Amino acid sequence: MNRRHRCLFAALVLLLGASGCNSSGLVQVTGRLTYKGQPVPSTYVVFHSEEEGKRDSQGLTDDNGQFTLTNSRTLKGVLPGHHTVVLKYYVSVEEEIHKIPPKASKELKAVIAKYSDPSTSKLRVEVTKNGQNVEIDLD
Repeated sequence: MNRRHRCLFAALVLLLGASGCNSSGLVQVTGRLTYKGQPVPSTYVVFHSEEEGKRDSQGLTDDNGQFTLTNSRTLKGVLPGHHTVVLKYYVSVEEEIHKIPPKASKELKAVIAKYSDPSTSKLRVEVTKNGQNVEIDLD
């Protein structure tokens, strides 16, 4: 193999590596969290895999209750399969120092707390495909 062929081969390998092959097995998932039809802001939505030893994915809801799941700082998505959904209200620095009012009422915080433990949360989601959108309405 001459030098030109080696360079072309190396370029092809780099191109394939950069083409977005997802060796992590993660799929992209977005969603919306609501309570009585209203958005639930400032809440971590954690997808806790029901398969032992798998890493959780999480997303923080915005003011419209929208979230995007990430698996780590650098990996977006979640592993396909069955997940227990766990919720945790996020207190921002501004809220903590009373610069802004809480984004959730005491009632809403109590509802969120009902889903804070993976062993007792009754929220279940099956992730089946890339680009899945999950609607979670709390009762």
